Amino acid sequence: MTEARPSARKPPRSVVFAAFLLVCTVAIPSAAEASEGEPPENSAAGSSEPEADEAPEEGEEKERLNGLSFGAAYTFHILRDRTSATTGEPLRTAEHLGGFVIAYERELIPQHLALSIAKPFYFSSERLDTPFDFILKGLFRRGSWEGFIGLILTWNIRVFEREREEQEGERNIMSFGIGAVIGGAYFFNPRWSLDLELGYANIPTDDIVEHEFTAALSGVYHF
Repeated sequence: MTEARPSARKPPRSVVFAAFLLVCTVAIPSAAEASEGEPPENSAAGSSEPEADEAPEEGEEKERLNGLSFGAAYTFHILRDRTSATTGEPLRTAEHLGGFVIAYERELIPQHLALSIAKPFYFSSERLDTPFDFILKGLFRRGSWEGFIGLILTWNIRVFEREREEQEGERNIMSFGIGAVIGGAYFFNPRWSLDLELGYANIPTDDIVEHEFTAALSGVYHF
């Protein structure tokens, strides 16, 4: 009669579970460390593309779209036929005024289109004109030279001194006109230029002036 062999005892489940936890605690951190050392898949592609907000290169010239100007101004007016309110005699039909002009300009399309707002002051011994001029210019740049041509809208208040007021029969006259300008500029450097502007405006409103011819020579600071 053969003796029965004792059956192999299986390890308790708690021991198996403990061994499984031990393997996991060693294997998972090792895998994580290995993955941290590898570069991301899209890092190579991303490094080849330039960043959207990269700073401009040091030697690159900044675009200057704004300008402030100040200069001498002159205007010649052809006046309507009229008579003195006091004597009934015919009054002059031409007049010269001098002064200065302050202006701000903004390039809407760089080196092609600009909008200018100008405030001239014209005066003589008998009269003061303080118009606002709105000018839309087409620009033509070539090297240090720039030409322009444009349309002008002018709105003006004319003020007469006492004797002239008696002749004209009123103290102030408000007027509106439309016309054109042409001129050119020379740039000494990107910040400074000298501008010459010639203009004409027709005054259709009820005013002593019928035609205005203007000229201005200004220094301009660009920023």
